[in-house]
Amino acid sequence: MGFLGLGIALLLVGLLLIALVTQVTARTLKLTALAIVFIAAATALLIFAIAGRYGLAAPAGALALWGMRAYLLARQIRAGAQPTGRNAAQRGKTMGRAEALEILGLQEGATPDEIEAAYKALIVKNHPDQGGTDWLAARLNEARDILLDD
Repeated sequence: MGFLGLGIALLLVGLLLIALVTQVTARTLKLTALAIVFIAAATALLIFAIAGRYGLAAPAGALALWGMRAYLLARQIRAGAQPTGRNAAQRGKTMGRAEALEILGLQEGATPDEIEAAYKALIVKNHPDQGGTDWLAARLNEARDILLDD
């Protein structure tokens, strides 16, 4: 029965490797290596713990935790490197004057003092330290800079 389970596991791993080979990139290879490190260390942890070898189980557990954390961090970095949807289109272009005026709630022809006043009123309410988001604060900063540079 054990050999049957091992055979099925090897077959699944083989199929997974075949599927990965068709889409191999350096990032995919790194993610796969980190996943394998995690799986191997977690398996060693279980085997050592069941066998009563707690002195060997502790380092295996530490390695398993490191592998899992590195894998999750690599996935997070990979996800951040590939923007999709509306944000992908907006990251490539800069904000225009009309959009900057709209963000700050101003009309065309606003004076630098009005721009600063509108910016200060909005940034106080939307600063990340006051419960706002980094994205919104960055947009407010960008809008102010665009309007004051013109």
